Amino acid sequence: TDWGAWPPDEADAIDTRTTEFGIDALLRPDDRPQFLALGFYKPHSPFFAPASFHEPYEDIVLPERRADDWGDLPPGASALLANKKWFWEGMARLDRRVEGSYHDFIQSYAACVGFVDHCIGRVLDAWAQAPRRDQTIVVLWSDHGFHLGEKDHIEKFALWEKSTHVPFVVVAPGVTTAGSVCHRPVDLSSIYPTMLELAGLPFDPEADGISIAPLLRDPKAPWSRPALTTYQRGAHAVRSQRWRYIRYPDGSEELYDHDRDQNEWTNRAKEPGLNDVLNTHRAWLPTEEAIPVGDLQR
Repeated sequence: TDWGAWPPDEADAIDTRTTEFGIDALLRPDDRPQFLALGFYKPHSPFFAPASFHEPYEDIVLPERRADDWGDLPPGASALLANKKWFWEGMARLDRRVEGSYHDFIQSYAACVGFVDHCIGRVLDAWAQAPRRDQTIVVLWSDHGFHLGEKDHIEKFALWEKSTHVPFVVVAPGVTTAGSVCHRPVDLSSIYPTMLELAGLPFDPEADGISIAPLLRDPKAPWSRPALTTYQRGAHAVRSQRWRYIRYPDGSEELYDHDRDQNEWTNRAKEPGLNDVLNTHRAWLPTEEAIPVGDLQR
């Protein structure tokens, strides 16, 4: 990847153009129903953002890391991530050769986040003035999380918290309360059935997920369903409010207690006395798995 201050003119950034498209659509004098989907590129690599968005992060603190973080990981983790080690190892070599490269990489990532926050803010300012504001449901999410050196890993392609934890915000007139926060883990398969319910449309029986409208009405409502993440066949993570459980294709496991270990530094899967916790999370693993799709270019 690459990083730095670019483009010189914010107006030339692709996300600026997406922002302006969204603003125009929201403020158009038209009372017909509207579905508006805006996809922002940043903070995807390469980590380029206009120079002004780098300045606030010149003294950014680097991610927390532990030298022996891989010491308690099972064979399945090593196998899943075997072809992903090059990114962190390359970054470490570069930082030894050109001191400060890792810091600049992190600063540029933060600048990209700040830039896309700015773009989204402009769209939301337009939504606040839009004629349809009181009839509009807003959903903001990201497709995945991102490691920046934690667990000697960069990018996604893993089942740990950093790879799978995303921003997820819903504003639904007459349903949600401004400023409310829900701590129940949910996964993104909930978006489609939730939107159907909020829009008054029939439930789709082929949907994998379920509506989280009860949590939008009451963030403290009872909720027993964890979030499920899959990365490659046989590799799954189950995230409950306290625990992250991971199982790999070879059957090896990880278990992290997020009440005590938000960095996921201590794998407790083999710790005596936690069999009930393990079995509770194992019960949510899929019993059937689709065969991976081949090369779509053929």
